[in-house]
Amino acid sequence: MMENDTKSVAEQLHDWFGSILRLTDDSLFSMVPEGPHRDAVVLDVLKRNARVISQSTLDTEGKLYSPLCFFLAAACRKLGTSLGVGHWRAALDNVVHLHEHLIRADAEFAMIGLEVGSPAVLFKQEFDEAIRQASLAGGLSYLNKEDRQVALGLAINWGMRLLLAYALECSISNSNRKDLAWIASLMSPLLAPSDTSR
Repeated sequence: MMENDTKSVAEQLHDWFGSILRLTDDSLFSMVPEGPHRDAVVLDVLKRNARVISQSTLDTEGKLYSPLCFFLAAACRKLGTSLGVGHWRAALDNVVHLHEHLIRADAEFAMIGLEVGSPAVLFKQEFDEAIRQASLAGGLSYLNKEDRQVALGLAINWGMRLLLAYALECSISNSNRKDLAWIASLMSPLLAPSDTSR
């Protein structure tokens, strides 16, 4: 993987997500003025999309694209944080390396009869646990407020990786839109040739 290629893809993902943040702020979150009511809207969007994702199984049609994007936008707004190029680059590296490791380990897992799952499955498991710990998808968390915020930060971390891995596993056609097919087209050149057959 070329370092400059990864940096370029991370920059494009950063710009794309900046558009998502701006659009959600200008439309979805601005249905009420800044203040406690807007905070409530952000929390509602956060919880609703966390539940949708956690209660869904991964598909290949891209049905989780919007809930993942809305979740990430609301989570960043809730924590008052932003995702820089470095965050996207780390997520890209993580997804690409996991793809490579699973490709190499597939035969060994098959020999001992273990089913590990795809990268998206593994990232979704971590995401689901983080949103459970953050008390976002129903159920109770025994964590204090600070620890729940840490769990929300982890959910952002896993959600980014889930989004990237999910894009690679969806079989949707490329369009003029910057959606999952666009993300997959950005990432595919970063994968080793044997990884693209997964």
